[in-house]
Amino acid sequence: MTYKPDQLLISETTESLFLDVASSICDIANICVRKNGIFNLALAGGSTPEKLYSTLSSASYIDKMPWQFSHFYFGDERMVTHDHADSNYLMAKRTLFDRAPIPAQNIHPVPTDCIDAKTCAEQYAASVSHVDSFDMILLGMGDDGHTASLFPQTGILDEKIKKVAAVYVEKMNSWRISMTYQVLNDAQRVLVLIQGEKKQAIVKNVLYGDNSTQYPITAVRPAGKLIWHMDRAAHPADLKKPPSL
Repeated sequence: MTYKPDQLLISETTESLFLDVASSICDIANICVRKNGIFNLALAGGSTPEKLYSTLSSASYIDKMPWQFSHFYFGDERMVTHDHADSNYLMAKRTLFDRAPIPAQNIHPVPTDCIDAKTCAEQYAASVSHVDSFDMILLGMGDDGHTASLFPQTGILDEKIKKVAAVYVEKMNSWRISMTYQVLNDAQRVLVLIQGEKKQAIVKNVLYGDNSTQYPITAVRPAGKLIWHMDRAAHPADLKKPPSL
């Protein structure tokens, strides 16, 4: 079965990518708040989302988000303290939480101070269980086709029950905590954010390759919309270019 998103959106430049996605988040957040009184968003980690969060909390967008009614979760986290340089929470805190008027109770970090990663995963699963279905989940994609902390050839890929699970990533020599497909595929919207020329090879393999199902991200098939949004540089140059926004 081929893997095709419901929407493949291309922004002409890296700068316009973050502006376009920030606008989309604001629009969806306001729609959800008007309809349900709340907006539940799961954040992604990594360098690309860092630039998005800075854009979302910039002067151009700070007044467009319904911060008081928006709740922020994390798709995955490294098993490090929240003040560690590798912490997804710390990155989001510096670029978003410290810069936007978000009530403290609306921020839901993954606990990492437990006796072990499995216990932390169980605790976060309890927090996530309060959300029937996420309004939006932001995801990135690694060069090996992983997303969140769903890496190739790891046991978490076969998890059928738990919403959040611990996973040991051997090549990283570290424990991580991640939402599973149970949560990702129950979302109203999953937005995969891709940026830069270095992503061309994996984008080509996942979206246009014959063996795309070997990549963990291709098991992300939400009940709602699956949206891939990238800059022009990330789309394979030797393939027909989709239209820009």
